[in-house]
Parts: sequence; C-alpha cells; structure tokens
Amino acid sequence: MPVRASIFSEKRRSHRAKRLRRASCVFNDGTSTLDVTVRNIAPEGARIVGHELFCLPKTFELRILDETGGYSARAARIVWRDVNSAGIEFID
Repeated sequence: MPVRASIFSEKRRSHRAKRLRRASCVFNDGTSTLDVTVRNIAPEGARIVGHELFCLPKTFELRILDETGGYSARAARIVWRDVNSAGIEFID
C-alpha cells in the first residue's frame, strides 16, 4: 500500500532534536526572568514549556543551562504559544 502524506506534514526547515533542558527567558533589560524547559531544539528555534508563558514579551533572551552551571544565550522571538508551551525562533 502506498504511503500517503499526512495533512499535518512536517513544515519545519530542519529536524528538531528532543531535549529536556532547563532554561530561563530573560527580558525587561535583564530585570525579569521566567524559568522554562526546552523540549525540542533546532538551529532555527525551539519549543519551550512552562507556566505563565503569556507573560513573555514578543522578543527575549533564552538562556539554556548546562551541566556545569553555565549557560548559552540566544535572542529569540515567539512564533506561536498556547497555555503551557511556545514555539520560538532564534534571532541572529
């Protein structure tokens, strides 16, 4: 039987790797933070989950924590969001 394309076919430019990383969204010139979890990540963006994502502004800095207590930071913008998750795009 031939395989038919799903109406929900993958539309991303690249594959997103599944991750479970703690991160912080930093905004308001560094005076506000919101703790989130990175669930999926790709070179172009990520999916984050957390509480109160409605508080995030359209653009912010995402700081992904590593095992040594350091972090990597990327500027990001929200592409979509629902109650407890959001899709973000990294800004170069």
